[in-house]
Amino acid sequence: MHMLVSAVSGWGKGWLAHALAEKNINGDTFGRIVVLDTSDEFRGLVSKETGPGLASHWFAGPRERDHFDPGVWGDMIDQNEALVVGRHVDKDDWKEVARDVILACRQSQHDVLVVIDEAHGVAPEGEGYPDEIKDLATDGRTEGGSATSSIWITQRLAQLCKKVVGNCTARFLGGYQSGNDLNAVKDVLEYPKEAHNTGGQSVPNLPEELHAPDEGSISVRKWVEAGPHGDPQTVNSEWIYTDDSGKIERVESNRYDPECEHVGAEGKRIEVGL
Repeated sequence: MHMLVSAVSGWGKGWLAHALAEKNINGDTFGRIVVLDTSDEFRGLVSKETGPGLASHWFAGPRERDHFDPGVWGDMIDQNEALVVGRHVDKDDWKEVARDVILACRQSQHDVLVVIDEAHGVAPEGEGYPDEIKDLATDGRTEGGSATSSIWITQRLAQLCKKVVGNCTARFLGGYQSGNDLNAVKDVLEYPKEAHNTGGQSVPNLPEELHAPDEGSISVRKWVEAGPHGDPQTVNSEWIYTDDSGKIERVESNRYDPECEHVGAEGKRIEVGL
């Protein structure tokens, strides 16, 4: 399975992706979980100050860019059931690091879940990027004989490669404020794209299974409260989940209860009201 997790900035997608990664680290489906942590969003999975420390942490800097081939990354994946790879190179070099890590995952004898943060920078629409990254989503085969699945996370859906978007077989989609982002997924939606307008707006012809339990046929919503220092924090948000089995459901993020505290890029917790 290849999954898309996408919403406008501030919707809580980093928290949701963190919760999904933790759920799969603790689950039995995958033998290995590898996170390409572009923006330092997944430190909470690593630190024992914010939870049980479920993952190992490795920073990919110039040394790794120049000297770590897929074989080296493959050895590291073999040695760690969960691995968070942090970006310590520029964005162009990060694509090359991501290529090698992804190829190592696809060559692994383990069933691997690859989580790709800020995916629009790793696989940008209309720009060149390594074929090995695209093949993760578009080629169902693996190099090592086991299953490789992926989660692609972005707030800039229109900037993520259309081939990746089109090949994702499961989607958690939140709210959008850009018509370009809504248009990027309209061809794969089986319900009105207006369901993803922010702010709980009326949506005619929304399927009953996607109605809000309290207000009916409206678009997705989020709830914000003042944090400890007065800054606004998302405490809950709504998503629409669909997959190729035909499942479709309106989901609130606070249904998840991760052990590890999500630590955002600025070191502040995103509360979800749990």
